[in-house]
Amino acid sequence: MIRYDFENSMGFVVNMTAKAFQKSFDIELRKNAGVSLSQWRVVGALVIQPGLTQKEIADKVGIEGATLVPIIDKMEKEGLLKRKPDSSDRRVNRIYLTQKADSLWESMVECALKIRKSSTKNISENDIQTTLETLRKISQNLISFSEIDKAVVSVKKINRMV
Repeated sequence: MIRYDFENSMGFVVNMTAKAFQKSFDIELRKNAGVSLSQWRVVGALVIQPGLTQKEIADKVGIEGATLVPIIDKMEKEGLLKRKPDSSDRRVNRIYLTQKADSLWESMVECALKIRKSSTKNISENDIQTTLETLRKISQNLISFSEIDKAVVSVKKINRMV
């Protein structure tokens, strides 16, 4: 069996770091803002673009629509958001934050800043910027790789049809 060095694997380290961020941030949000990480993601999407549909929110936060429904139901019950019928398609609901969610936003951002500060303790601003630039490049490389891979699959499908 081939041995694999997980501890020096970029993907493994990034994944473990992301999980640590998510867990720490979820704890901080629950403790100081009374919302979960999932709720933060929904609020964040709606702060950037109010009036999204459930499908649009699910796409933006990277979860399945069926997973999002109970989160939105709970948030609506807690008075954090409202569903409103779309003006051109009554089958579709648009989702908007309430005043209550708006008033919590500042404390949610404070939680995010606290986690950022904690996570970057004893790391120079230059190193932080270099890390961010490197991670963005890696992300773009992986997106390009995936797109190339999709194109190869499409070409193979076309070749099988011919």
